[in-house]
Amino acid sequence: MASFVVALFVATAAVAGGTPAEWPSWFVDQSPPLPRIGSRGLQQQQPAGGHCGPLTKELVLGVAKDNTVLVTVIDKIVWGQLGPSYVDNVRAANISYWLIAALDPDTSLGLGAMGAAGHCFNAPADRLVYKGTDAQYKWGSNHWTQTTWNKVHMMKAVYEFGVHIIHSDTDVVWFSDPLPYFAARLATSPVHVVIATDAVQTQNARGDTGLEISTNPHTNINTGIYFMRQWAGGLAFFNVWLSFQPKNVGHDQDGFNTLARGQFFRGDPTMPKAVLGRDPAARLYYAAYSNTTAISFLPASMFANAYTYVNARLWEKLAHPLYVVHWVWGGSTMESKRQNMRDAVKFHDPPDYYSSPSLITFDLEQLPTPRGFNSWELSRTEEMIRFHVQAANHQLQQAYYAFAIALIANRTLVMPRFQCHCSKNWYQTQSCRINHETATTFPFTCALSHVLRTKKLNTAQFALPPDAAEYANHKVLVREYSFLDNPKVPDDIKKSFVEVVPSALPRPGGLRLDQLVLSVEPAPRGHGRRVTVAAPLSDWELRAVLANISAAAGGARVLHFPQPARIFSGFSKHATWDRFDELMQRHTTHWCCRSPPDMKAYNLTERLQLVALPPDRYKSLLPLDARTSYLHTQGLWKGTSKGT
Repeated sequence: MASFVVALFVATAAVAGGTPAEWPSWFVDQSPPLPRIGSRGLQQQQPAGGHCGPLTKELVLGVAKDNTVLVTVIDKIVWGQLGPSYVDNVRAANISYWLIAALDPDTSLGLGAMGAAGHCFNAPADRLVYKGTDAQYKWGSNHWTQTTWNKVHMMKAVYEFGVHIIHSDTDVVWFSDPLPYFAARLATSPVHVVIATDAVQTQNARGDTGLEISTNPHTNINTGIYFMRQWAGGLAFFNVWLSFQPKNVGHDQDGFNTLARGQFFRGDPTMPKAVLGRDPAARLYYAAYSNTTAISFLPASMFANAYTYVNARLWEKLAHPLYVVHWVWGGSTMESKRQNMRDAVKFHDPPDYYSSPSLITFDLEQLPTPRGFNSWELSRTEEMIRFHVQAANHQLQQAYYAFAIALIANRTLVMPRFQCHCSKNWYQTQSCRINHETATTFPFTCALSHVLRTKKLNTAQFALPPDAAEYANHKVLVREYSFLDNPKVPDDIKKSFVEVVPSALPRPGGLRLDQLVLSVEPAPRGHGRRVTVAAPLSDWELRAVLANISAAAGGARVLHFPQPARIFSGFSKHATWDRFDELMQRHTTHWCCRSPPDMKAYNLTERLQLVALPPDRYKSLLPLDARTSYLHTQGLWKGTSKGT
């Protein structure tokens, strides 16, 4: 085995980097023993401070429960984006047997600051082929690719201590302890590796919580989550997996797909084939490059991704336990992942994220879902797409007014539960679903990235330019739709509430500012007040009225607008209004994607740009690229002739 490791290091010299000179000796020196954690399997949060220690048998066996350890490998880039959330969530799921491999001193110190020094170790430098660093997370970069292989090296290092291992990426949220599930597989199945897939459905029936019944070598494997039992061939399996690193097959997941599926991965006829097990009831196949290793899959209902959690909600429909969500299939940016985690009340934000903002909230009126929509056939996909875009635009055009109110008031805007009637993807949908799955029920609560550009919103880009004098330094920050349900939000914010509603009667002419508030009464929800105003109000009227309402209510922290479109009439300055329109539309995303056959047959674009501007503001819409069009420019859909 030693000769294999030496050969591997030599072969990958081109990607290897030396240990950075600035790393402190405590991170590089692996000799000092780590103090015992306590009774085996009992999670104990350490005092905040310090850093991780070396990887030792004492550490691994001290943390293990039922001879099993959950291992995650993190570098400083991912730690800064997702690490604290991962630690919070694994603790909240009452998982005690977890370890994190820190790939650099910053991550080690971050874990120490969270009181997790007893659940982490500094990655042994002699086990890593790649020791480079980077300043940013970029999917597909050399740093990203080689860091994924570092995960495999660390998993092998822990596995060598004789424990079963569960691997978890950092962009994963554990909802409950999976150990009972894996213990049942150990007791009843001969499978060696049970791994997640990129599937958006499961063939397991309601109540069938076993291995994925449709396990086969044609399915794309995702190494974000896997369980590997201890068996005599385990280390040899790791060695075969790692042998693909210097062959430049891609990242660790590409290596595993090659190892397990062989020809069935990329169609290379020179590769061996995976072989299905003789007994279909076993739900396994044997790896192409390790033909004594039995592979099986984790059902996408219980070991979910963003699609099966947000769109399809498989675990609810099948009465399956939900163990985990891996936030893939949920948007193209890291900000999209974080937003989905916030929606699920699973993201770690600092305390002032919850306690500092004064808020605007609002309601949405929905278009009724067409009769039988959920059972429309594939041939009606274009109709479904068009209704989805129409319904999304209807919601966004209400949000337009809420964004304007929030900008004028300089308050943080809580997102509503936008409803989607079609999934968004980077390639074609079928009946508005992905890969012919049938479980998704419309409408579902959208991921925010389905309707708005999450990265822009979450990086504070919703602000007018500095020369917009009346709103200089005003910006719209956002919070997730679940924000006011989050127990971290203080009750005094939730109860500091004023509902602002328009009068049912037309606004009289000639009203002074002090006459725009028509009545004040208790709010129907049992706390706070309801204020009726003589709507609609211009921006300067609205600014004055909201300031007075807030002052009268002792600085009301939540201003709620059931009908924002009836409250606000527009900006007094045309230049400000035009700039707001441009800002709003630049924060609105597109829907994608139509099928190539439909695009060709009916002369359609691949994408449809969603529109947040009300129809009377369409003059502010921007030109689009050749891939994208506006729904309102396409005419009525007849579905029978080219160009309709």
